[in-house]
Amino acid sequence: MAIINLIDGEKGGVGKSWVARTMLQYLKDRAIPLAGIEADRSNPTVLNIYKDSKAAFFSENEKMADVPDSIFDYALKKTVVVNLPAQAHRAVSQWINTKGLLDLGKEHGVSFIKWFVSDGESDSIELFIESLEHYQGYITHVFIKNWGRCDEWGYFHEHEAIQKAIAEYGVAVIDFPKLGDGRRIEINAKRLTFEEASNYSEFGIIGRNQIKTFLRDAYKAFESTNLLPQNVQKKEAKS
Repeated sequence: MAIINLIDGEKGGVGKSWVARTMLQYLKDRAIPLAGIEADRSNPTVLNIYKDSKAAFFSENEKMADVPDSIFDYALKKTVVVNLPAQAHRAVSQWINTKGLLDLGKEHGVSFIKWFVSDGESDSIELFIESLEHYQGYITHVFIKNWGRCDEWGYFHEHEAIQKAIAEYGVAVIDFPKLGDGRRIEINAKRLTFEEASNYSEFGIIGRNQIKTFLRDAYKAFESTNLLPQNVQKKEAKS
């Protein structure tokens, strides 16, 4: 089944684009046919770094209701990764509902997965619960504990409402690793893809190894969900 991966978090500053870029690199490294979609008009980080990505913006304005339709079209042939802006829930859910995309997805073998990036704050947790309750299990959710934004998750683990919701909807929870702030800032400033950063001579052997270790741990987190496609070429080689 084809997948539209919505990289969300609803609030700003939780690391959505960083996670989206990591997922794009994961799929590229495994030769998975993919389409990267930048939906953040104010800060199009994914589009600026992964040049083969496309832009598609969401709006509650009826005159712009058809703009994101290309996302579904891409999903008929490729795995799609959408980097959502903050406060996109209403516009995205309106698009899904008014276009009947859940039913259309069943007809064409396209499913949605919401990867919810969190910084562990109470507002982030409440927004995640709201998303779960809105979609009522019709869209798979993954809760991403972004250690690059928070290194204390006690509040999350002790929060009864979110733990109940996670159990009720069978939500996968993953630990997304931290790359040191200095290295992350350099990668962003130089607009490097992770492949470029992993081989960037100015980072030195230790710096490059830090990036490779980060990617290894992030990839393991993605794979633990069993939600992303496997390497088609690798499967063919084994058969």
